[in-house]
Amino acid sequence: MANDSYRVDLDRLDEVVKKLNNVLKDMQSTSGKAKSGTHLPEGALGKGFEEEGELRKTHDELKGFIEQKVLNKLERLIDDLQKKTSKTHGAYQDQEQNTSNAMNKGHTSSQNKYS
Repeated sequence: MANDSYRVDLDRLDEVVKKLNNVLKDMQSTSGKAKSGTHLPEGALGKGFEEEGELRKTHDELKGFIEQKVLNKLERLIDDLQKKTSKTHGAYQDQEQNTSNAMNKGHTSSQNKYS
């Protein structure tokens, strides 16, 4: 009898892949908002004070940092994890099919021997 402690739940792996895909979609939406929804045009903070240019420059630098160092890295990490999980799911699925085929082949040949 097979030991269930070594069994891989392919449905759970598939669920993880789907959830990672959803997280990736959400991240891409957030990334789009960070790029286009956070523009700070000249004069938006007021006019006629010397810190206005410095505030906009700092805003642009922070916006770039968030886009490049946070969001892009998270997107790549999640995408990589999703691809690896999907590949693992496929490998286990293939192995399960190969094992099932081998067992069926052995069962068929033993039936023929003793029939």
